[in-house]
Amino acid sequence: MGLFNFVKEAGEKLWDAVSGHDDASKKLKDHIDKLGLPDSDKVNVAVNGDTVTVSGDGISQELKEKILVAAGNVAGITKVDDQVKVADNAPEAEFYTVKKGDTLSAISKTLYGNANEYNKIFEANKPMLTHPDKIYPGQVLRIPK
Repeated sequence: MGLFNFVKEAGEKLWDAVSGHDDASKKLKDHIDKLGLPDSDKVNVAVNGDTVTVSGDGISQELKEKILVAAGNVAGITKVDDQVKVADNAPEAEFYTVKKGDTLSAISKTLYGNANEYNKIFEANKPMLTHPDKIYPGQVLRIPK
């Protein structure tokens, strides 16, 4: 549990300055639900300004991390407060913020020493990633051990 930082301008645009954040919590929860992650109904999200608090319990470490990344990779969000209790003792993944010019292969080469391990990163970030070549600067990715 803790606080994770994200790039405010990067990510999916779920609301804009005109509509404000009045229904931001609902929009963000709907966004997470649309990803089709199993057991995502066991978590709650609350948006307060540029911070999202994610709470709940009884989910896996992997699912928790995917939900945190999905919540943080939304334009306007800079922090995700993790208040989720997991049901397993799986190791925590690392998180990596994509830089300009990065590819999954380059990230894999840097972190695993082998560019051909990029699919491990891609799979760990599905369904938020739909194609290995569709990443963007500022996006935060789960990096499994």
